[in-house]
Amino acid sequence: MIALRQPIMRILMLTLFGACAFLLPAQNIDIQSEDDKPLEERLVYTHQNAYKIAIHSQGFGVGYRSGKIKSIHLTRKWQGELVSLRSLKEIKAVTISQYNTKPFVYGKLNYAYVLRFGYGEDRLIYGKPYWGGVETRWTYGVGASLALLKPYYYYVVAYEPNSSGGYVETIEEQTFEHGINILGRSSFAKGLNEIKVSPGVNASLGLSFDIAKSRTKVQSIDIDVIAECFPMGVSIMDSERGKWLFVTFMLSYNWGSRFNKY
Repeated sequence: MIALRQPIMRILMLTLFGACAFLLPAQNIDIQSEDDKPLEERLVYTHQNAYKIAIHSQGFGVGYRSGKIKSIHLTRKWQGELVSLRSLKEIKAVTISQYNTKPFVYGKLNYAYVLRFGYGEDRLIYGKPYWGGVETRWTYGVGASLALLKPYYYYVVAYEPNSSGGYVETIEEQTFEHGINILGRSSFAKGLNEIKVSPGVNASLGLSFDIAKSRTKVQSIDIDVIAECFPMGVSIMDSERGKWLFVTFMLSYNWGSRFNKY
């Protein structure tokens, strides 16, 4: 057994030294390749700007944010975005007895869009290795919201009395009332001069996954949960008049650049 153990130990030692001899030059090559990168890839940047497109559980949105990189662990940002806000109870319907009518949502009172402005921070969870990969950060923010409510109009059938004592059938545009005979949805332009606002506040918490291959670029996928409160209420559907709390889940793609201000 002793005679057999010695050759095995020699083989293991040779394998270990061979692996070390192979890996050490490879590591040196990787480190050297990092040093050979262009200067702009090795600088530490202090500012970043990014645009956003997003889809969330109750609509879509676009946004812009400007950030100041305080350290590799912390980025502070100021951001603004515009998102649509639908009710989860919206169901489209069609009047099949009429031709050329647009689908409508029965009971809808307003189109809702929300302007958000706020301050937030990104904090590092897992950094990106020098050879590349994905950097993970957790994000949070607070800010002000302004809901824009545009009335939702329908084409409806109305009956007007005439001089002979009968009724004349007419088609009118009006907002929702119980018992109306709806033909279809009216033009979006109808009611633009009747927009109302409802101020509120918002708070968000999420994760950001930086997938950019260059230090000069911002390219990330973010997942956020956003809570929004409107003390005056937001009425989208007749069955949810004056709703004051909305919680949405957002998936967004962000792209932009990092730079220094001199």
